[in-house]
Amino acid sequence: MREQTTQHITERDLKLNAGFLADLTESLAGEITLRLTKGTETLATRSFQVEILAKNEWGGAASMPELLAAFAMPNDPAIDRVLKAASDVLRRAGKKDAIDGYEGGSRSRVWELTSAIWSAIASFSLSYALPPASFEEQGQKVRTPGAILDARVATCLDTALLFAAALEQAGLNPLLLITKGHAFVGVWLQPQEFSQLITDEAAAVRKRKDLKELVVFETTLITQAPVPSFSQAVTIAQHQINDDDFIMAVDLHRAQISFPRRVGLMLAAGCEDGLRIP
Repeated sequence: MREQTTQHITERDLKLNAGFLADLTESLAGEITLRLTKGTETLATRSFQVEILAKNEWGGAASMPELLAAFAMPNDPAIDRVLKAASDVLRRAGKKDAIDGYEGGSRSRVWELTSAIWSAIASFSLSYALPPASFEEQGQKVRTPGAILDARVATCLDTALLFAAALEQAGLNPLLLITKGHAFVGVWLQPQEFSQLITDEAAAVRKRKDLKELVVFETTLITQAPVPSFSQAVTIAQHQINDDDFIMAVDLHRAQISFPRRVGLMLAAGCEDGLRIP
């Protein structure tokens, strides 16, 4: 290679130890060092500081915020318990008890399903846990749906992800809404989504809400005793979408289209063969 030229290296063989990553319960600080050598001579060295998060830890909006979508886990077995309870709620109310997503073709049916999921999760008598300070920027560890229903404790982000997972498994398109120090949920009343995975303008969400294309609701009310009605949760959440506090909305249906969301679940499963980054 001649001096003062640029050489593009296209063959990379970086392997991650998936088993090691799946066992991480606390974050680790590390360093990656790259060396350019010629024979035994080192021509250049460069080091980069890295942080490896725990397998159940979201890094916050300041670093790849779209990865939050991977923590909504609709295939967790606990979500089936929620949807069975929601079906029972519908049956007792004299409504169609199928968890049929948008097949009904009406906004009122989506409201019924979402309200039934609200009542179902209320039946588990969850308690509120205070999230870490500035979690929306710096991240936090996230409880899986199974962990929430077993321990019956959840932060605002935990409850938002629990509802998002249940809505998604019910065949609906949920949104994760992040504001300063808080998280809650929305759901499209028709089979729609935003054009982008991340929406950082509160006005865009308010517009769709005002057009009755989506509904938002405050998920932490599910930890109160007695639990307020779903309509009350909707009323409270409507006032939380303001320009000063709004950070982002993550559209989970758009996330399915935009990138593989289940890498985190692959790691949690403890794949022994490792992951290769081409």
